[in-house]
Amino acid sequence: MSLRRSSRRIGGVGVHREDCLTLEELGKELDTYCAAISTQVRTIYLGILGLSWLMLLGDEKLANLAARLSHSALLGISLVCLLALVLDLGQYLLGRRAVDAAFDAAAESEKRSAAYDMTSFSCRAAFWCYRFKLVLTLLGATALSVLVAHAPV
Repeated sequence: MSLRRSSRRIGGVGVHREDCLTLEELGKELDTYCAAISTQVRTIYLGILGLSWLMLLGDEKLANLAARLSHSALLGISLVCLLALVLDLGQYLLGRRAVDAAFDAAAESEKRSAAYDMTSFSCRAAFWCYRFKLVLTLLGATALSVLVAHAPV
């Protein structure tokens, strides 16, 4: 999805051919968005993890709030974020494995090109690692927000 405006005809009925994207261009944009999402997710769960650990360790600046929060809940939130971190690493390791397999297949073909084997374990596992890390990050952020919001005064 490009952020540039499409050039439409005056009547707004049709779109010029140059506004359409090829599958290759769409794939590049999808890769760009996935990388940006992964960066944001990584920033969020590492922030949650750091904040949770500071509260667990009883940091001076957070001592007033940390004393009122459940340490077991903070530890659970930290574990959720650590699991998201492991899934993030798994996604990239499995993705690298899928790229290596496609590269090897392209090197052996006459056309010197190949597609990803979307049925392979590495492609499917990387797909699910990506989805689960998003879910775990949202879960961790929500849990920390609720825990802080409902802390006894």
